[in-house]
Amino acid sequence: MTTRIAVIGAGSGYMPGVIRGLLHRAADLAGAQLRFHDVDADHLDVMARLARRMFAARGADFTVTAHTDLKAALDGADFVFTTFRPGGLRGRHLDESIPLRHGVVGQETVGPGGFFMACRSVPVLLDIAAVLAEVAPDAWIVNYTNPTNVVTDAVSRYTGAKILGLCDQWVGDTETWADLLGLPAEGLEIDWIGTNHGTWAERVRLNGEPVDIAPLLEAAEPHGEATPHRDPVRMAELGKALGLLVNSYAKYYFFHDEVVAELRAKGTTRAEDIMAMLPAYYAQVAAEAGRPDPDPSRERGGGEHGEFAVDVICAIARDEQRRFIVNTRNRGAIAALEPDAIVEVPAVVGRQGAVPLVMGDLPRQVRGLTQAVHEYERLAADAAVTGDRRTALRALLAHPFVSSLRVAERILDEGLAAHRADLPQFTKER
Repeated sequence: MTTRIAVIGAGSGYMPGVIRGLLHRAADLAGAQLRFHDVDADHLDVMARLARRMFAARGADFTVTAHTDLKAALDGADFVFTTFRPGGLRGRHLDESIPLRHGVVGQETVGPGGFFMACRSVPVLLDIAAVLAEVAPDAWIVNYTNPTNVVTDAVSRYTGAKILGLCDQWVGDTETWADLLGLPAEGLEIDWIGTNHGTWAERVRLNGEPVDIAPLLEAAEPHGEATPHRDPVRMAELGKALGLLVNSYAKYYFFHDEVVAELRAKGTTRAEDIMAMLPAYYAQVAAEAGRPDPDPSRERGGGEHGEFAVDVICAIARDEQRRFIVNTRNRGAIAALEPDAIVEVPAVVGRQGAVPLVMGDLPRQVRGLTQAVHEYERLAADAAVTGDRRTALRALLAHPFVSSLRVAERILDEGLAAHRADLPQFTKER
């Protein structure tokens, strides 16, 4: 049976990693129809040509078509892989820089920056869900578009679409902790639980056997330079203080003021750094797309991102009943959160979607923080759907980064004005 996969955001710089992910499961997806969609026709063309060349060079039995019309891409799809950035990197720059001017961490997925990204992402996902209801009602949305927890919550509560939220952060965090604890990454399994970019772990297994992390945490020797994605020294310091394995975004909560000072001193946002490198990156990818056996840059599109998403698609399509860390409805997995909360937890994925595994309660030392983040995400999803300014303000006030009504009001006013063109739900008369 032919599997039809629509990739929304196929002009993204991450697409080479998705192509590599598809090659990773080429035998299992043989005969698949891949519909690439993007609003940027030039980038879409480059990535479609690259994919065809890479598939042909490796004998992968895939058909690739390129679409700028959303309905055509979604028609009859079995899976919809969403990996786009509404507002582009200019929008990300605003997400990062506006909160920072007011003494709050500016980041693309957490805090006020993540809120504005949610307000741009959610309406597009709702549009996709509406089209799917018409042309592919049984399709699964496999979502990478950030902030994935908020997006997944909005689609789950406001549409009838089937959706799983993905983030491969847990893969990198597991590798970081393997290094810090002196454990082999191969065979290491960590029960990450919480919300996206806000997960914690007490339970660890190596080759199926439980590992006592307490002595390993005490003996951990922090080392390694901080990068935009990893800060091993701070992760180790927090792990020792909390007695837990922490995620790489924990530094934004527990070192907030230090991070604000560092971001201000840096002088450029991460978005500006990426924008500076993208022309050369796309030029290199375009050149590779013309070669018979392309090997495009991995600077934005390594394999990890794509392999995870394609493995999840295969797990559903082939009913593989595989264990992954995904974002899905809680359904009792975490006792401290309501059943329909979107949580990031271990789950068994098969034809039925994701069945979350019962994890018990959150560690007490991070329980209140995780609950606060969840309540913010619920309000953020409601604000992104409705365009209600009062709900938006309440969402910002609920977030642990924001401790002042005046600061919340200033960030909200400035952000809504700056993103006005990309937030139609906030500009409608009510």
